[in-house]
Amino acid sequence: MPQNFLFPQRDQPLLMSADMRRRYRADGHGRAAFDPEMMVALLLYAYWQGERSSRVIEKRCVRDVAYRVICGGLVPDHATVARFRAGHERALGGLVSGRPASRAPTATTPSRGRTSPTRTCG
Repeated sequence: MPQNFLFPQRDQPLLMSADMRRRYRADGHGRAAFDPEMMVALLLYAYWQGERSSRVIEKRCVRDVAYRVICGGLVPDHATVARFRAGHERALGGLVSGRPASRAPTATTPSRGRTSPTRTCG
């Protein structure tokens, strides 16, 4: 009876990828990544619904019709949702706040004297 072994592939030029910062592999190896536009739409819709938990977002991709339409029948698992959010945090922050990420105010940025109008009753 033959054995089922995993054999090393020592004939490859490098045992590690050339650029360790690469997020998506262009060589076709590994599982295909989810479309970034779909992931952004999924997160924006989830945020709009008040949902932040990646585990709940994963469950809604199975059970909720709106989530299923956004994902087109695909179901990214919670780890994928969390990694995408963490990897694109700055860009997503700009989309959620309505401002580009490079222009978002920080704690040290003054508001330039603009205040929101207040209403008084009476």
